[in-house]
Amino acid sequence: MLPRERFEAAFDRTPVDRPPIMYQHLGAARTVLNAAGLTMREGYHDPEKFAKICIMAQRITGFDNVMAAWGDLLVDARAHGSKWKWPDRDFYPRSDGYAISSLAELDRIQPVDPMKDEYWSVPLRAGGLLQERHGKEVAVAGFLNAPMVLGGEIMGYENLLMSTWSEPELVIDLFDRLIESTYMYGEHLSRMGIGYAFIEDATCNPEVNTPEGLERFDLAFVSKIMTNLRSKGVRSIVHNCNANPYLDGYLKMDIDALHIIPKAEERMGVYDKFRSRTTLIGGIDQTFLLFKGTPTQVETEVKAMMSDWGDGPGFMIAPGCEMAFKTPIENIIALREGAAKWANGIGNDG
Repeated sequence: MLPRERFEAAFDRTPVDRPPIMYQHLGAARTVLNAAGLTMREGYHDPEKFAKICIMAQRITGFDNVMAAWGDLLVDARAHGSKWKWPDRDFYPRSDGYAISSLAELDRIQPVDPMKDEYWSVPLRAGGLLQERHGKEVAVAGFLNAPMVLGGEIMGYENLLMSTWSEPELVIDLFDRLIESTYMYGEHLSRMGIGYAFIEDATCNPEVNTPEGLERFDLAFVSKIMTNLRSKGVRSIVHNCNANPYLDGYLKMDIDALHIIPKAEERMGVYDKFRSRTTLIGGIDQTFLLFKGTPTQVETEVKAMMSDWGDGPGFMIAPGCEMAFKTPIENIIALREGAAKWANGIGNDG
């Protein structure tokens, strides 16, 4: 199967030759950038260079998609007025000031057409290039921050969280403005033929808000984004790398694909909850196992994940979040080859 066919089949919940493996952001960036002969800074300023780096990541990893976005989480916040600064070394820009200090300044936040922004337009245009040149072979995915995540980058997450209690209607007003920008982003994805959007939702955590608060300020808006994307022919991947995601909330939603990292001892039970409802993307630990573990340990974990899911369709594998800058290529290969090995029953213990 081609990578695109494998990726699509997981969403369609039809048989695959091996579970698709999803690539996120700019994982293992050192290896990717060195192979591309480019810097991250160059990519941020030029869609051609951004696209070259993205497809190089797919060629190196052998994963089944490219993502026309990187893991700084600040591009759309900057478009709405937040500030960033470039570090001395070649790495993601850092936050250097919020767009607003409180919701008293809400009128400063207005919807933004991503294609008209200096930086947000770069990965979006790169996505169009990737779809045009490689879309028949590999799946291409865009990227959006859920309004709760984006709002935190616009006014500070602590301020935003307190405002959900003290000024809830103004928070809703803020999110209504931000979601208009996501609708425009989705329109551009659809026009370019890009079929997937990765939605960052790691703030959906019952340790920081009540279930009612999470459903009102987080999941209600994620649902609106998914509905809007679906109407444009774009499938959603909801990502939550939090150690304690609000799974009960996700179970109530119509999600195309959910990307989470269940603890090993809870994994089968979590898989059982979702296997008949949505495509499930099982996250493998990227902070220790992929970064500092051995290829044998990686392969063993892949086998355990696939065993917990079973033979049914609708399962994908991915690093739990963006792979560390210096993730060893040997472990990335072990992830990919382990998925193929155990899908074909090689080395089956019984």
